[in-house]
Amino acid sequence: MKIFLALMLAAAPLAASEWGAAEGAAASSLVNSRSEISVIGGAPLLGLLAARDAASLPVALDGRLFLASIAFDAEWDVWFTLKPAAGLGAGAWKEDELAAGAVYEYHGLSVAIKETDDTVFLTSAGKTKGIKVSELFDLLYRNSMKETFGGAVTYAVFRNLEPLTEEEGTVALRVGDDGLYYYSLTPDKQIAAAPRWLLAVNGVLYGLRIEDSSLLFVSKKIDVALSEFTPERALRP
Repeated sequence: MKIFLALMLAAAPLAASEWGAAEGAAASSLVNSRSEISVIGGAPLLGLLAARDAASLPVALDGRLFLASIAFDAEWDVWFTLKPAAGLGAGAWKEDELAAGAVYEYHGLSVAIKETDDTVFLTSAGKTKGIKVSELFDLLYRNSMKETFGGAVTYAVFRNLEPLTEEEGTVALRVGDDGLYYYSLTPDKQIAAAPRWLLAVNGVLYGLRIEDSSLLFVSKKIDVALSEFTPERALRP
């Protein structure tokens, strides 16, 4: 069976103000179809948030257990995060700035953080551990909730808390035919009133919507050509 699939993406996202306008134009043309929006699945937001730690990497530093992971800001830039496995005290650093180094302080523990060639090195008490950023993406994809749209594309879906604004959102992460990870961030406020469409398969749109404290997966039949695309960013090789 031949599958017509349109991933609504660009190799790199536009600035937030630009891709917001592009999505608005796309939505206005796509929603001209008279078909109804259908809910095809979903999950409670609190459940998705609780599952976030299971998709993080446990790291022992000087006898204490921490969780390493990644988060995304409003521009979809990657941040390295480190937090105690139990309790408060999380730290976050923009990944492309870690080449210059950073320091994480937690209850008398001092951890030097530095990234070289896709590996974040954590040094404390004279010992160094290395964590590959790609490994953190692997964990998020492997251990997060999965949803397959149109029997064609599978996304890992997980919650995101922006490091600077603490705005909540949802990340959709997939593996491309080239083996790279492709991801997009959707703030909750963006889909509280209307869906955000991720892709189309055989004349059906698939996307995300927030309603009653749940993330919903929705679909809608369309009869128009796709001329505008929702952006997406690829993890660099």
